[in-house]
Amino acid sequence: MNICDYYKCTACYACINACAHHCISMEEDKTGSLHPIIDEEKCIHCNLCIKSCPNNVELEFKYPISCHAAWITDKEKRKICASGGIGTALSEYIINQKGIVFGSRYDKNMLPIMTYTDSIAEIEKFKGSRYVQSIVGEETFKKVRFFLQKNIKVLFIGTPCQIAGLKSFLHKNYENLITVDLICHGVCPTKYFTDEISFLKKKYKLKNIADIRFRGNDNNNFNLSIWNEKHKRIFPRNNFIQKICRTDQGQQYYIKSFLLGISLRENCYSCNYAHPQRISDITIGDFIGLGKKIPFNYKAANISSVIINTEKGNELYSQLVKNTHNLTSIERPYTERLQYSPSLLEPYHRHNLNPIFTKEVIKSGYVKAIRLVLRNYMKEYTKKCRRQMLDKLFAKLSLPLKRF
Repeated sequence: MNICDYYKCTACYACINACAHHCISMEEDKTGSLHPIIDEEKCIHCNLCIKSCPNNVELEFKYPISCHAAWITDKEKRKICASGGIGTALSEYIINQKGIVFGSRYDKNMLPIMTYTDSIAEIEKFKGSRYVQSIVGEETFKKVRFFLQKNIKVLFIGTPCQIAGLKSFLHKNYENLITVDLICHGVCPTKYFTDEISFLKKKYKLKNIADIRFRGNDNNNFNLSIWNEKHKRIFPRNNFIQKICRTDQGQQYYIKSFLLGISLRENCYSCNYAHPQRISDITIGDFIGLGKKIPFNYKAANISSVIINTEKGNELYSQLVKNTHNLTSIERPYTERLQYSPSLLEPYHRHNLNPIFTKEVIKSGYVKAIRLVLRNYMKEYTKKCRRQMLDKLFAKLSLPLKRF
């Protein structure tokens, strides 16, 4: 029995959460992507899995009410956030209202998972973008329903397909549920991420890994960086020779393949949720293109776009802005944000190297496949980064001595 079209499956876990007889498990296919597998001997053909799959139900999409450029002004709190730190601000507000926040974090084995917290102190572990599929798990949606039925306010932050899975699983609207979707470029299969980290850990003898980042309001933006328990970056190595030669850029195979659209899950290339109408109450992401055509009186780098899609989302965001002293929010036209992202207009495009990569990953595994496919690209990219670094260095050296 097929739950949905194989190539549209997002591995959202709605089917597994819905199955009362524990007949369904998530297993990796030959490319490393997770897909549900039904144990036909246990299955009683109740069809709850099919009815709970977001690919089989008609979900409601809303055209946004308003759009805002927003950021928290506390630089330390925002340091490891992806952009403006709005997810952090929303999470703190809900927890202070005695609510529960669901989102993505790493478990003790550095596996990205969807889980929850009611602690302000734990929010730090949920910060930042994870350019990988976070595992929803067999109990997560059931836990959301449990809290909702206890009349506890729940904030669920995830990718649009995860929120679609949650909504189709719940089968009803809850006034105490607030959903926040991320403007999603797509996700890599979790196996690619774990294979890459295992490879880097062995090659560079990395120990005591406590965090893995892709974004941040620091010098590690759009790089895969690995940190230890003492909050020290242990990958890429932080030394002068490497910085000058830009060999650190030659090690960024994972993030480059992600950004280019080579290594995404198959369903991401035909995403059902990448269009201006949104599935959630609020949509957050980078405000790409801010100030390009319409003047903006602040520094536009690493600012969040906050897209309000429902009256419930509007009420929450209005209260957040009113009651958060370190939050700046400026309303902008939604059309401004729409001009600069395929993820709000259409799915991210498949790179022409993807078919070659897919064949190679089946044959050799992720680590070998991506290094074979991207070898020439990364050589040229490293040279380009080296030239840019040297140009900046020479420009500084040519300045008058009084500047030093």
